[in-house]
Amino acid sequence: MIHIEEWMSKPVVTSSSDETLKKAISLMDEENIGVLPIVDNGKLRGILTERDILRRVVAKNVNTETMKVVDVMTKDPVTVNHDSSILEVTRLMSENNFRRLIVMKHSKVVGIVTAKDVIEVLSA
Repeated sequence: MIHIEEWMSKPVVTSSSDETLKKAISLMDEENIGVLPIVDNGKLRGILTERDILRRVVAKNVNTETMKVVDVMTKDPVTVNHDSSILEVTRLMSENNFRRLIVMKHSKVVGIVTAKDVIEVLSA
């Protein structure tokens, strides 16, 4: 059985909930990533996604220089355990229409699994 720990994307770029949206969005652009786990004191607090930015920032003309990540992030994101199988991951992604999932190990963010990762593994 293939576990996601073997093919997840890592290392993970993170930000804190008190960061400005401008800095967080710039970080996502620089790193060419579509999701940014929000971690405070080692604990996952939420995620900032491209969809969050479109719906809660761009569509509402939010000032990214003063607004904080905590105000627009998705709180309490769905995560998967590092030893989850590819079947569990694909089912969770399909049922919830997710393109990305945060991978956890012992309450720590250790990776991200994307739809692209799943396609690559299944097509190998």
